[in-house]
Order: sequence, then C-alpha cells, then structure tokens
Amino acid sequence: MARHEPLGRDAGGEPPEGRVVVRRDANGKLVVVTPERKLTETTESAERPPTPDDPRTANQRNIPPYGGGF
Repeated sequence: MARHEPLGRDAGGEPPEGRVVVRRDANGKLVVVTPERKLTETTESAERPPTPDDPRTANQRNIPPYGGGF
C-alpha cells in the first residue's frame, strides 16, 4: 500500500507561507534560506500475514447461516 510522503517543501507554483528569508552566497547570488522543520518520531507496524483460504465449501460460503428464522 502506498504511503503519503510529503515533499518537505512547497510544490512548484504555491506561494510561500509566512516570511521568506534570503541571503547572498559567496558569488553574490540570492539564496532562499529554508527554516528548520520539527521532526516527529513515527512507528510503523509490520505487515499482516496473509489470510488462509476459507475451508468451507462453496455452498456453505454463499448461503445464509443454517436454521433461518421460521
């Protein structure tokens, strides 16, 4: 099953939230300074084992329970 993994940055075309901080690098070009993100620890569960086939016959699986309401 696919998991949703956020990019950790704004996708192209979205305006930045809040304040934008820029600084000049060694060559004099403007570089956007990204703020540090708060990381949260997550725990993932193990995969479930496969379920075995139903041992009942086709007739028993496809009809309602025996002894219906008379």
